[in-house]
This record gives sequence, structure tokens and C-alpha cells, in this order.
Amino acid sequence: MTTHALAGLGLFLTGAAFSQVLAFGVAAWREARRERQIDDTLGPPAPDPSDLNE
Repeated sequence: MTTHALAGLGLFLTGAAFSQVLAFGVAAWREARRERQIDDTLGPPAPDPSDLNE
């Protein structure tokens, strides 16, 4: 392989890894936002009854 081919492959893999990290970050942000909206609408979740027996 030539240097250009290796450089291109490296850039491609770096871009693919970056887009995966970005996609997971956006998914985590959307999930946290959705949970906050549910909490704002319904209030915080009720405490777990098994925690009260300790």
C-alpha cells in the first residue's frame, strides 16, 4: 500500500469512529432529555418499596 492509501484508510477509520462517538452522544442526550420531560410532566418516580424495608 502506498502512503496515500494508508493515510486515506486512517482518515476513513478516524471519521467512522468519530461519527459513532457523536451518534452515541446524541442518543444519550436525547434519552436524558426525554427522561427530564417525563419527570417534568409526571413528577419524579416513586421510591422503590424494597428500599424502605432496610
